[in-house]
Amino acid sequence: MKILFLLFLILGIIGLTLFILYYMLQLMGQTNAAKMLQYGRDREYFIFEMLRSAFGSDRVMKNLYFPVPTRQGVFDTEVDIICITRGGIAVIEVKGSKGIIDTPKDGRWCQRYGKKERYFENPFYQNQTHAASVKRALENAGITNVPIYNYVVFTDIKVKFTHNYPWLVRSDRLLELTEKLDDRLILTRRDVKNIALIMRRHKRPKHPTFKTKMRRENQRKGKRR
Repeated sequence: MKILFLLFLILGIIGLTLFILYYMLQLMGQTNAAKMLQYGRDREYFIFEMLRSAFGSDRVMKNLYFPVPTRQGVFDTEVDIICITRGGIAVIEVKGSKGIIDTPKDGRWCQRYGKKERYFENPFYQNQTHAASVKRALENAGITNVPIYNYVVFTDIKVKFTHNYPWLVRSDRLLELTEKLDDRLILTRRDVKNIALIMRRHKRPKHPTFKTKMRRENQRKGKRR
């Protein structure tokens, strides 16, 4: 009887230890997730991982390059993230600005954070170039009539906008929007697969990028001074 009692006691201690370890691991996972939500939102990687967890790595891609013809030649523009849904392609421009964002429909935007002000180009118009280049790449591959959506996403969930638009969202609303697109079922699974194959061809730049072009122009201006 004593041996049986000791055996049950040992098994009980082992079971209790395993339960405590499991609980601690769960708690650590929740803490890490909370930290990611709190501090990881200023990174493009956060948006990429969030969408990839919902749609899979074959339908979500980041840092793609598409050619844009200009008078000075062909340059590649870099698209932050695309998400291929059954309702079309979400072309996403990611911004990490905090504070209050002055968001007029036309003209430059302004970030106000404390006493600081920073003006920057309207990201919606910037992303229009990206969306058009994605559409052009599909048409060149013989795929037409694919809905393409231009979204500007701010990773900080406390950021405030002076003007709101359907295409301007905080990161905590992006998943809801893309899942609604996926419910529209405009594209077949085969369509989605074919589009993904075309998008993967654009993982590396084939022409000088606009960033390179701007850097060279700034260097020339500096030499002139």
